[in-house]
Amino acid sequence: MASGSTKDHVVVSGNNTLTVPLDGRYFDLDDAMIMPEDPTATVQTVMRMVSAMPTGNYATGNCSICMESLCPSNGSSASRQVSCGHVYHHDCITDWLLNGNSYSCPLCRHQISR
Repeated sequence: MASGSTKDHVVVSGNNTLTVPLDGRYFDLDDAMIMPEDPTATVQTVMRMVSAMPTGNYATGNCSICMESLCPSNGSSASRQVSCGHVYHHDCITDWLLNGNSYSCPLCRHQISR
């Protein structure tokens, strides 16, 4: 093989060295791990989940996400109760689920079903 006819990328992992041809057809696990899902589908899924949560009209105390009062008198939207029983502002839990890396309760990490 003539020198310079191919370009290679050397990958070192532990004591192993692997030469991968740089022809544009390789799989990058790091890129795949951070690739977002379809954003429209994610927003629709989260909105459906939050809308299905029971309202916490009589909730007292503070929202653990924004630390503001859960009382509806302060102009905030209705509170929502997640499956573990914790209560958050509608907008707060929606933002948490949209921006978080998992569908879990911010306090106890209980899995919130889709």
